[in-house]
Amino acid sequence: MSRNTESSVFLALGHPTRRAVLAYLRDRDYVKVAEIAEAVGVGGSTLSGHLRTLREAELVMSRRRGTEIQYRVNLTVIDEAMLLLASFGGALRRSDLPGDTTTQEEA
Repeated sequence: MSRNTESSVFLALGHPTRRAVLAYLRDRDYVKVAEIAEAVGVGGSTLSGHLRTLREAELVMSRRRGTEIQYRVNLTVIDEAMLLLASFGGALRRSDLPGDTTTQEEA
Protein backbone atom coordinates (compact mmCIF):
# COMPACT_ATOMS: atom_id res chain seq x y z
CA MET A 1 0.00 0.00 0.00
CA SER A 2 1.46 3.37 -1.01
CA ARG A 3 1.79 6.20 1.50
CA ASN A 4 -0.92 8.13 -0.35
CA THR A 5 -3.24 5.13 -0.13
CA GLU A 6 -2.36 4.68 3.56
CA SER A 7 -3.36 8.26 4.28
CA SER A 8 -6.62 8.03 2.36
CA VAL A 9 -7.49 4.69 3.99
CA PHE A 10 -7.09 5.98 7.52
CA LEU A 11 -8.86 9.26 6.73
CA ALA A 12 -11.75 7.29 5.23
CA LEU A 13 -11.93 5.05 8.30
CA GLY A 14 -12.19 8.12 10.52
CA HIS A 15 -15.89 8.66 9.85
CA PRO A 16 -18.49 6.52 11.63
CA THR A 17 -20.82 6.33 8.63
CA ARG A 18 -18.03 5.01 6.41
CA ARG A 19 -17.15 2.42 9.05
CA ALA A 20 -20.84 1.43 9.20
CA VAL A 21 -20.87 0.99 5.42
CA LEU A 22 -17.80 -1.25 5.57
CA ALA A 23 -19.26 -3.26 8.45
CA TYR A 24 -22.49 -3.76 6.51
CA LEU A 25 -20.64 -4.81 3.35
CA ARG A 26 -18.18 -7.05 5.20
CA ASP A 27 -20.08 -10.30 4.67
CA ARG A 28 -21.92 -9.35 1.49
CA ASP A 29 -21.04 -9.48 -2.18
CA TYR A 30 -21.94 -6.49 -4.37
CA VAL A 31 -24.81 -4.66 -2.72
CA LYS A 32 -27.10 -2.05 -4.30
CA VAL A 33 -26.65 1.52 -3.13
CA ALA A 34 -30.29 1.77 -1.99
CA GLU A 35 -29.83 -1.28 0.24
CA ILE A 36 -26.67 0.20 1.79
CA ALA A 37 -28.44 3.54 2.40
CA GLU A 38 -31.32 1.83 4.16
CA ALA A 39 -29.04 -0.36 6.26
CA VAL A 40 -26.86 2.49 7.54
CA GLY A 41 -29.68 5.02 7.76
CA VAL A 42 -28.43 7.78 5.47
CA GLY A 43 -29.84 9.46 2.38
CA GLY A 44 -28.62 8.75 -1.11
CA SER A 45 -26.67 11.96 -1.63
CA THR A 46 -24.92 11.64 1.74
CA LEU A 47 -24.10 8.01 1.03
CA SER A 48 -22.79 8.92 -2.42
CA GLY A 49 -20.14 11.17 -0.87
CA HIS A 50 -19.11 8.50 1.62
CA LEU A 51 -18.91 5.84 -1.09
CA ARG A 52 -16.77 8.16 -3.22
CA THR A 53 -14.33 8.57 -0.31
CA LEU A 54 -14.27 4.80 0.27
CA ARG A 55 -13.75 4.18 -3.46
CA GLU A 56 -10.90 6.71 -3.66
CA ALA A 57 -9.25 5.00 -0.68
CA GLU A 58 -9.74 1.68 -2.50
CA LEU A 59 -11.66 0.31 0.50
CA VAL A 60 -14.60 -0.65 -1.72
CA MET A 61 -14.95 -1.90 -5.27
CA SER A 62 -17.89 -1.12 -7.50
CA ARG A 63 -19.57 -2.53 -10.56
CA ARG A 64 -22.38 -1.33 -12.75
CA ARG A 65 -25.41 -3.53 -13.39
CA GLY A 66 -27.72 -1.77 -15.81
CA THR A 67 -28.48 1.61 -14.27
CA GLU A 68 -27.39 0.74 -10.73
CA ILE A 69 -24.00 0.62 -9.09
CA GLN A 70 -23.19 -2.08 -6.56
CA TYR A 71 -20.42 -2.12 -3.95
CA ARG A 72 -18.36 -4.64 -2.03
CA VAL A 73 -15.47 -4.38 0.44
CA ASN A 74 -11.94 -4.61 -0.92
CA LEU A 75 -10.57 -7.04 1.67
CA THR A 76 -7.03 -6.76 0.31
CA VAL A 77 -6.78 -3.11 1.35
CA ILE A 78 -8.45 -3.83 4.71
CA ASP A 79 -5.91 -6.60 5.36
CA GLU A 80 -3.01 -4.33 4.40
CA ALA A 81 -4.27 -1.61 6.76
CA MET A 82 -4.58 -4.13 9.58
CA LEU A 83 -1.05 -5.39 8.97
CA LEU A 84 0.25 -1.83 9.01
CA LEU A 85 -1.47 -1.15 12.32
CA ALA A 86 -0.22 -4.44 13.76
CA SER A 87 3.33 -3.44 12.86
CA PHE A 88 3.00 -0.52 15.31
CA GLY A 89 2.08 -2.84 18.20
CA GLY A 90 4.47 -2.44 21.08
CA ALA A 91 6.60 -0.01 19.10
CA LEU A 92 5.31 3.04 20.95
CA ARG A 93 5.39 3.56 24.67
CA ARG A 94 3.31 6.18 26.40
CA SER A 95 6.43 8.28 27.06
CA ASP A 96 7.17 8.29 23.31
CA LEU A 97 4.00 10.25 22.55
CA PRO A 98 4.44 13.97 21.80
CA GLY A 99 3.66 16.17 24.79
CA ASP A 100 3.66 13.28 27.26
CA THR A 101 5.75 14.09 30.32
CA THR A 102 5.08 10.75 32.05
CA THR A 103 8.28 8.96 32.98
CA GLN A 104 8.72 5.25 32.23
CA GLU A 105 8.35 4.46 35.96
CA GLU A 106 4.98 6.28 36.10
CA ALA A 107 3.64 4.55 32.98
